[in-house]
Amino acid sequence: MNIIIVGLGKVGRNILRCLTDEERDVTVLDTNEDKVRSAVETYDVNGICGNGCIAEDLKEAGAATAGMIVAVTPSDEQNVLCCMIAKSLGAKYAVARVRDPAYSKQIDFMREKLGVDRLVNPERALAEEVGRILRFPSAEQVYSFGEGKAEIVEMTLPAGCALCGKKLSEVVSRDKKYSILIATVSRNGRTFVPKGDTILCEKDVVNVCGKHYDISDFLHSYGMLKRKGQYVMILGANKKTYYLAEQLEKNGFIVKIISPNREKCEQLKNTLGTTTLVCADFNDPEVLETEGIDDADAFAAVSDYDENNVMTSLYAKSKGVPKVITVTTNDRYEALFDCIDLEGIISPYHVVAQEISKYVRSIAVPEGSGILSLYKIADDEAEALEFAVHDNPEFAGKALKDISLKAGVLIAAVIRGKNLVVPNGGTVLKGSDLVILVTTQELVSSLDDVLR
Repeated sequence: MNIIIVGLGKVGRNILRCLTDEERDVTVLDTNEDKVRSAVETYDVNGICGNGCIAEDLKEAGAATAGMIVAVTPSDEQNVLCCMIAKSLGAKYAVARVRDPAYSKQIDFMREKLGVDRLVNPERALAEEVGRILRFPSAEQVYSFGEGKAEIVEMTLPAGCALCGKKLSEVVSRDKKYSILIATVSRNGRTFVPKGDTILCEKDVVNVCGKHYDISDFLHSYGMLKRKGQYVMILGANKKTYYLAEQLEKNGFIVKIISPNREKCEQLKNTLGTTTLVCADFNDPEVLETEGIDDADAFAAVSDYDENNVMTSLYAKSKGVPKVITVTTNDRYEALFDCIDLEGIISPYHVVAQEISKYVRSIAVPEGSGILSLYKIADDEAEALEFAVHDNPEFAGKALKDISLKAGVLIAAVIRGKNLVVPNGGTVLKGSDLVILVTTQELVSSLDDVLR
């Protein structure tokens, strides 16, 4: 599948790097000849110097036979127009970068009438990712399925964890009130689907599947997560701040934003709910002390200046804040970040690149396979597949105990309407169900590949 990227700014370059790492067939299109030449030389892709809103340039880039067009120029309107033209020429899927929240609310109209299959917003995507991280501060990864109805949380069992030394069957029998399931365990470089007699050990990396609040309650019951009411200090006032604070408010966090920009503070004050706004210089340690950095459960530096974010994050780390998130936008600092003691470094452009890469993987699954989407988990040692049962004779109307699955395959969750069911052997699948299946099998391209 050929993918055309229109726009080689920071977002476009990150998407290009991510897709070429997966050996995708990519063509780039930009009005800046130097950017096109650099991309072609660095990533060995096809490049066209042209305008994504001009049909002839899109034709030259191969839009007529393209599997996907990804328009990520700085202009929302140009991105939507580019997608419309490319779809009219024959491109199968279209993704547009759209930052204006007003446009984001019209995704159904854009999909049905304008041909834009997916909208991406780096600031909103970043906020959602940080929100997931802060809901589960100890998590290495948080994967979302079924439009947020289910999540898989990946985390390492720390020393002294109450889960260590317990058989999985003991955990399940004790915690029936939580609709969760431990889908995979990674130990000593090996990832496997655990059984009832599997004993959990210190430093095991586990993937827990369920609704986010069930996972939260489960982890809290074992002392691995604090209850809601955590205090999060955010530095900076911008779109990223707004989206993040909005996310955290919805999840019951106590939020305080500090920024020296009075005008932006007033704007946020008028749009947010319970968040506290403080207009002050966040580079001043005395300000951070006064505003309670010592009591913060989490700290997120999301200002528009990487240097400020890094320095204040290092200070927060020195004060013992349990979870520190540092937002950066300059790829040139990546080598430096490897040398400093900050783990929670995140870029909105990397987040969007990963989001688009996941979308590409989901639609690259062969037609007729029955698979709706596919995600790599457990450091790429396992996969999580979403599929709709429909009238598949191997699954529809059958109890799980009667479905002959290969070793290393587990049905981790069933999404039934608005409800999530953590299944057992007696669970009967319905044609309307959406199923999340986890497997350590390689090269799964259809549901037949997981059956004996």
